[in-house]
Amino acid sequence: MERRAYLGAAAIVLALTAYRFWASAHIGLAADEAYYWLWSRRLSGGYLDHPPMVAWWIWASTAVFGDTEFGVRALSVISAALTSVAIFATARNLGPTTGLAARGAVWFNATILIGVGAILITPDSPSVLFWALTVWVLADIRRTGDGWMWLLAGAFAGLGCLSKYTNLFLGAGILLWLVLDRDARRWFLSPWLWAGGVVAVLVFLPALLWNADHGWISFAKQFGRISEGGIKPAYVAEYIASQFGLLNPIIAVFVGLGAWLAVRGFGRRERTEERALIFLLVLCLPLVLYMLVHSLHARVQGNWLAPVYAGLILLAVIAAAGAASRFMTGLAGLAAPVGIAISVLALGYFAAPLPTPFGLTTPAERMVGWQGLAERIEGLRSDTGAGWIATADYGLTGELAFYGPGAALVQQVDERQRYLFDQVDPSVTTASAILVLPEERSDLTKFQRCFDSLEPLGSVQRDGPDGPVATYLVWLADGARRDILRRGCR
Repeated sequence: MERRAYLGAAAIVLALTAYRFWASAHIGLAADEAYYWLWSRRLSGGYLDHPPMVAWWIWASTAVFGDTEFGVRALSVISAALTSVAIFATARNLGPTTGLAARGAVWFNATILIGVGAILITPDSPSVLFWALTVWVLADIRRTGDGWMWLLAGAFAGLGCLSKYTNLFLGAGILLWLVLDRDARRWFLSPWLWAGGVVAVLVFLPALLWNADHGWISFAKQFGRISEGGIKPAYVAEYIASQFGLLNPIIAVFVGLGAWLAVRGFGRRERTEERALIFLLVLCLPLVLYMLVHSLHARVQGNWLAPVYAGLILLAVIAAAGAASRFMTGLAGLAAPVGIAISVLALGYFAAPLPTPFGLTTPAERMVGWQGLAERIEGLRSDTGAGWIATADYGLTGELAFYGPGAALVQQVDERQRYLFDQVDPSVTTASAILVLPEERSDLTKFQRCFDSLEPLGSVQRDGPDGPVATYLVWLADGARRDILRRGCR
């Protein structure tokens, strides 16, 4: 029975992985993906927005598979499959419940965020993987008491922090577990724990050194958000609702049940299942609570909780395994089919979007028409004899570079702090440029200060299945200021 469950889970994960490979090759890059591809052209120890792992992954992947949509995304798809394995192994370490490991691997792929988002290469891809691998090792330490494994936990935790600063919250979760678990407190007296911490810091060192050399710019950008704006409680409801949907509403019910069982069992003589639930909950809690505080004053993007999904899924499957009523057992049986069906249909739609009734917009519009837009802009560059393309949006910059003449000839001329990693030949800007701006953000005031003349060339559209989805205004820009790629237009 258990062997059949394992084989079934493996077949589902492999089939979904193959389908995601197909989808990743047939869906245009999102703006952020194209921006991260720019990073991979010039490897660094850090970038304005994030630590460097996503750029390293794209560099490695495109070195093997080429500069195609598939090549850019291949490691993201593979990482989702590896995370499924990590969840499976963690569940095996947590308890003997039949089918727990197999269900955990499948339910991870049945979440809407992972089911659809696994094809996208973002910092979340390595962040989720290395968080899950760290939890796997921690569960093994908890089960076996092998102290040397703290070195492995430290390595995975450090790699997670090199992926996304969000993974720093796992360190807080580990500390919370060590304090609250009476059996785990003994590790404070073990040199293995502290050696693991040293390993984590050493692995994270490239990002620390880069930040130290750049005024801690990316730490300020990411963690400065906590103080933005006033109190806006409406975002709390949005935060909870978005996670309810992205987890998969059925799975979200069992996540809530698992969290409640963990809280209820804390402080008494917990059973094996309750202790496992507490272990998982406390590892997730610091990040969940930080995002809750953030939601009091600003919007929390749905993907920001992605790293804890491995832990939340295990909370859910343990809770589902203990479900006593026929209704809850039946509900648990629907979680995987519903989530997987939604994800498969969504990816199919993204790969071949259809016209929508009544002019409705869909998320697919963010990833369509870039090839055609880049070809039209490149045609204008050829016709006018312009040497390069100037933009004022990082996503547009990445898309035009990827689908157009390459990274060297497409330059964002404001927000130059985004390109601290780059080393552009300044002679590029001695030629005329094609300035491309989204229609809704086409104020020329600051650009008139860094070009001698701007001659309007009209507009260019990016097309989707219903026709144009975005319009861009275009100028022939002459006489770029000599320091435009150092100081930028302000």
